[in-house]
Amino acid sequence: MSRKYSDGKTYKVIAFIFANFFKDEEQRIMRRVVQQCARHNCKVIFFSTLADFYFNDINDRGEQKIFPAVSVERFDAIMLMSLSFKLDEEQLAMVGRAQVAGVPVITVDKSFDGCINLVMDYGNCFREIVEHMILFHGYRRVYYMSGVPDNSFSMEREQAYLDVMQQAGVPREQCRIYYGYFWETPCRAEMERMFREIEEGLELPEAIICANDSMAMEVGTFLRERGYRVPEDIAVSGFDGLEMEYYYRPRLTTGVYNVDMLIDTVFRLVDEGCPSSYRQQPIPIYNEMRLGRSCGCSGAQDQSLSSEMVTLKLDLQRLMKYQGDLNQMVVNIGTVKQPEEALRALQEIMGPLRYKDFWFCANEGFLEKDIIDFGNQKKETAVEDYTGNMEVLHYHNLDESGVESGQAETEYWQPMTFGEVIPGLDSQLEKNDFLLITTVHLQGESMGYTVATMDMGHFWFVGYSAFLASFRHLIELQRSQKQLMKMYMEDLLTGLYNRNGFYLKINQLLEKAGDQELSIISLDMDGLKQINDTYGHAEGDQALHSLGNIIQSSLKQEFAARIGGDEFLIAFMGTDTDIRAREIVGCINRGIREYNEVSEKEYAINASIGSYTDCARSHTLDYFLKKADDMMYAQKSMHKCRDQR
Repeated sequence: MSRKYSDGKTYKVIAFIFANFFKDEEQRIMRRVVQQCARHNCKVIFFSTLADFYFNDINDRGEQKIFPAVSVERFDAIMLMSLSFKLDEEQLAMVGRAQVAGVPVITVDKSFDGCINLVMDYGNCFREIVEHMILFHGYRRVYYMSGVPDNSFSMEREQAYLDVMQQAGVPREQCRIYYGYFWETPCRAEMERMFREIEEGLELPEAIICANDSMAMEVGTFLRERGYRVPEDIAVSGFDGLEMEYYYRPRLTTGVYNVDMLIDTVFRLVDEGCPSSYRQQPIPIYNEMRLGRSCGCSGAQDQSLSSEMVTLKLDLQRLMKYQGDLNQMVVNIGTVKQPEEALRALQEIMGPLRYKDFWFCANEGFLEKDIIDFGNQKKETAVEDYTGNMEVLHYHNLDESGVESGQAETEYWQPMTFGEVIPGLDSQLEKNDFLLITTVHLQGESMGYTVATMDMGHFWFVGYSAFLASFRHLIELQRSQKQLMKMYMEDLLTGLYNRNGFYLKINQLLEKAGDQELSIISLDMDGLKQINDTYGHAEGDQALHSLGNIIQSSLKQEFAARIGGDEFLIAFMGTDTDIRAREIVGCINRGIREYNEVSEKEYAINASIGSYTDCARSHTLDYFLKKADDMMYAQKSMHKCRDQR
């Protein structure tokens, strides 16, 4: 059994899994977690995504690989923001693995069997807002913009509205409920319906209570377009504490996520060892009402928007410029021949992120993963999730003070076993209370994952999310480039070079030839036409494939190519290459004999082989090829004479 990350340490290590790390609310949660880590002697590894799986498309399927990235048995506890993900299948699989390993899982708002389930108490907070509007302010003509009909959240909030209206003595028939489906577009359609009814005699409302902030902001916008003031003419309230509400004027009276109580409860449970008794009943987390001026409270004054809008505009311009730089990076280096050359260029583009360390932990051979299996021309079964052995690229930012430097030290492709997270995890956790892990995936399949450390106050989370998207695009271009070059240079049947690959490779060798010798070995399969005519072309292909394997297994540093139907070439340079050429020919002949002895085919494989060696600068390449062919054809004639006797 794998050791826990905390074995022999004075701290516990917990996994915190959630969607969309780049959003304001999620960053607020992360900051609170990190604050509590130091107080509770814990380290945390954040696992997050760039999507919440809403669309369930190929990108979402790749993002779901975040769950297999969690080596659950090595953590002391797992915190799962289960409602932040729209799909449950991968979550449940991870929870199942944790339960088998005896590792407690704490979930939020979406309860799973066997877990400690924390439930945000939206109902009491929403009721408090309704009571504030109806009982405190005394509004009586209050209409309600609900969410999705028959949705549990909608029904709970709708019932709170009806209960408080009844408590205030408002008859049920005067309660007006509209369904905005929690979205702006259907909310606007319902507002238009409301005002058509007003034109037909319905009284104008004193207030509109909304089931979430998105609809509340849309209601306010609609009212202003109709010439009504909020709250002077019609008061409005929202719910959920949406991040965009910060820039809305007037600020909404709303309910906000009680992050402090949520995270404090999590660490209290971890301190207590997450006893199983807590799995019997959901643990409520009480949200908070936050007063804004939209309800009519005169004391809740809005701050000037000018400085906030300037900051927002500057942030937007910064992000647009960075996205442009990322796009240019992909164009400039996406098709360079060597992956290291492309990855080296990333150091400069990562400078504005203000990171400390960055690791790309790649599946073994991730760039070599082929669309086509060259041996049998079938589609390769995709590698599921992560390989046991991984290859790690590491950037260490030389300036750890949080200022933009763009300078980094780089370590290329350190070997690592999956489950170790990063090389030297223990020392990194000693220096940092947390790591942030995200997936790297192409066409829905995992290529590995990235890990980052940073100063929470300086790191540019939104920029990092843009970088990761471009990083994945760059890796995809690199992989596509490799595959295209492979298809251009490689014989699909044997896996050896094809004619294009042979000439490209041999010309590269000749450029550096100097006084070295060049050896060319020419090989023809004997009797391929007879195999094709007698047993079919599929058997002929199998014979060629088998011969290609024999040739490849006979080589060391040399290279071989299939340049025609039954024609093969082998080339290499060095000193005393004629001796090595004789060794290769002998090895191939021995391999053919051994194959025929064990083969259950009705035919035997045979080949004619010739070779020629001389100083590389003495003759043209065509001369070497002709001489080797002459030797090969001489042997082929001998074989024909022998077969005719």
